[in-house]
Amino acid sequence: MGIDYAKLAATAERLVKDAGRTITLVRPNENPADPTQPWNGPPAAPVGETTLDVPGVQLLPNAVRVFGLSALGDAKEFQGLITFSEFVYVIFQGEIDIATYTLVRDGGVDYQIEATQALKPANTTLLGFIGVRR
Repeated sequence: MGIDYAKLAATAERLVKDAGRTITLVRPNENPADPTQPWNGPPAAPVGETTLDVPGVQLLPNAVRVFGLSALGDAKEFQGLITFSEFVYVIFQGEIDIATYTLVRDGGVDYQIEATQALKPANTTLLGFIGVRR
């Protein structure tokens, strides 16, 4: 009998929604360079942003450390995530790649994303972890 990862993902989503709140992942829109003058590069400031609302729980890095780094795969990679982060968000993002997002907006406060890691057994993402700083 195999493990039903879809059922585990549904449970993870329910638990994060019940225990957390909606946060917004943000990335500035790319402004392409003028094709007639590419040597000038892109405009100075990005215009607009792309956002993604996800359920998340905000934790202090020590709370994640107690959970056990080795339970999250490569403990050395995850160690860097919690070492340099002010907060860690445990989120449920489904199969969306969150690596391109640069900010977490929570309660009107923007936090810079320092690192991300997913708990993804087989081909199903169960949880995402985002380390942030102001």
